[in-house]
Amino acid sequence: MCGINHLCGLDLADTLPNLTDDERKVLSEFRERYESDRPSGIDINNNVSGEEKKEVSVNSDDGEQAMLPTYELASLEELHESGWRPLDDVTLYRYLSADRRSDGSFDVDASHERLVGALKFRKEHNCDLIVKNIAANTIPENVIRCQQLRVSIYAGTDFNIRPVVFERLGEFFSSGNCHQATDDEWIESYLYFLDSHFAKMRESAIASGEPISKIVFYADFAGVVTSILNRQIWSVIPLLQKIVNTVECHYPEIVDTITLFNVPWVASALWSNVQGFLNPATAAKVEIFPGVPLERFCEVMSESVVPLEYGGTNVMEYPPTQNELE
Repeated sequence: MCGINHLCGLDLADTLPNLTDDERKVLSEFRERYESDRPSGIDINNNVSGEEKKEVSVNSDDGEQAMLPTYELASLEELHESGWRPLDDVTLYRYLSADRRSDGSFDVDASHERLVGALKFRKEHNCDLIVKNIAANTIPENVIRCQQLRVSIYAGTDFNIRPVVFERLGEFFSSGNCHQATDDEWIESYLYFLDSHFAKMRESAIASGEPISKIVFYADFAGVVTSILNRQIWSVIPLLQKIVNTVECHYPEIVDTITLFNVPWVASALWSNVQGFLNPATAAKVEIFPGVPLERFCEVMSESVVPLEYGGTNVMEYPPTQNELE
C-alpha cells in the first residue's frame, strides 16, 4: 500500500500523455534502474510495469469500505527496510523531474538517490499507516491539534481539476503556535498534510477521468508584519527550514504553482530567508502579491472556489488560526 502511487487502479488511458519520445526513453531507463534495486525475496503480486493495478480496502468510521490505491506486496509487514516497493510511472517521473537540469536534461543519478532516500524515509516514518488513517479518517489527536494551530483548507479544484489549497500562513507566523508542539509533532502533522494531497489528487482524477498529479497552493501572509514586530517569525523560520530539509525533499513535484498574497513590502527580507532553503525548482514556482489578487485567482479557478473573505463565493468553513499568545 503506497499513497504516492495515487493513480493506480484508475481507468486512465495514459497517465503521462504529454511526454516526448526522449522523455519516455529516459523514464523507461529509470524504471529499469529502479527495478534492478529490488531486494531479493520480495514477493510482488502484480505487474511491476504498472499495467495490473489493485486496491485494498479498510473499514472507515461509518462502516463503509474505503478503497486505498496500492501496488500490492505480499504483505505490508514484508516491506523491506529500504522501503523498496513497486512504483507507477507517474511516481517515477515525479522524481526524475525533481532533478531536471536547467537545459531540460535529466540528472538520473540525483533522481535515483532522491527516490531511494524517499522510500527509506516513508518506511522509517510509517507513511503507509498515515495513508491508511487518511483514507479511514482516523487522524491522531496530536495531528488534529497541529492542524488547528496551522490552518489550511482544500477549497475545491481549479479549472484543470487540480486540488486548491489555501493556508493562513501569516497568522501561523505571528501566533507563537510553533512552540505549542514539538518538532517531531509538526513533522508528523506535515506528513499527513502532504499525503492528503495524494488522496485529493486521486479524487480529482476519478471525477475528471484525467491524470491529476499536482495541486495549487495559496498562502495568505496577513499577519506577517505582526510576526516581525513580536519576533515570533524568527522562531518559525528554523521550524520551516527543518520541515523542508526533513520532509519536503521526499515529496517532489506535487505542487504546480505557489501563490503568496497579502505580502507587505517589509516582508521581502523574510522571503529572502525562506527562499534560501527552498529547492530552486520550488522557488521558481512562487508568485507574490501585495494584496488579494482576486483577478489572478479567477484566471485559475472559479469564484465559487475562492473563499468568501478573499472576494469569492466559497462559504466553506475556513477557521482563523488558534492563537496561543492570546
